[in-house]
Amino acid sequence: MNGYTHMIVGGLSGAIPVAISIAEKKFGFSIGSQHVYYPLIGVLPAVAGSLGPDIDLPNSKGGRAVRLFLKSAITLFGALSLSLAVYLCFIDKLIRPVNVLFPVLAVFTLVCLIRLLLPIAQHRKGTHSGLALLIILLPIIYIIGYISANLLVNILFSMWLGFCIGWTSHLFADTFNRKGVPWLYPLDGKFYHIANIVTGSKRERTFRKVCVVVFCAAYLAILVFV
Repeated sequence: MNGYTHMIVGGLSGAIPVAISIAEKKFGFSIGSQHVYYPLIGVLPAVAGSLGPDIDLPNSKGGRAVRLFLKSAITLFGALSLSLAVYLCFIDKLIRPVNVLFPVLAVFTLVCLIRLLLPIAQHRKGTHSGLALLIILLPIIYIIGYISANLLVNILFSMWLGFCIGWTSHLFADTFNRKGVPWLYPLDGKFYHIANIVTGSKRERTFRKVCVVVFCAAYLAILVFV
């Protein structure tokens, strides 16, 4: 699937929690014992995350654009988060450093690792696998299990979870593509697919329209029945 399709599906996927929060008349809802996910904060990161797996694209014009966009967006987010964390921890002394600096540094480490691996990455391999999805979910799992909740942590948590939602939507969308997705890579190099949609074809444009209809129906169902 092309980037336009992934951004649409990613944005639509990120809006599902928004519909749930509207139906429940809440700005956010609890995940785990103390953390809160703010769906509105997660929508734009979901759109960015929907392009994430294609960071392994070859050095084509489109591939360079995807890499530049993701690097710039994540680096800017990281720099702003780190600056705000340092301010709150050491200047205003409102938050214990361990509650903020560790998750921010963990995200930085993950981004640096991804950037180091880019030159050797093959398209539709590592970044399109279930293993890659698990790796980007690790900060979420760690925050829920070990980091005390506060407003800043919940904002960062919401942004990263939104990014993960978008990343997941990319893999499921590519599962409808002719080439498919190596969900079990590196244990199994087989590509799994449930349809044979060719990237850039009329069927892909139809797929986008169907996704819009299905997601809109899902939003309506959530608002009526939840």
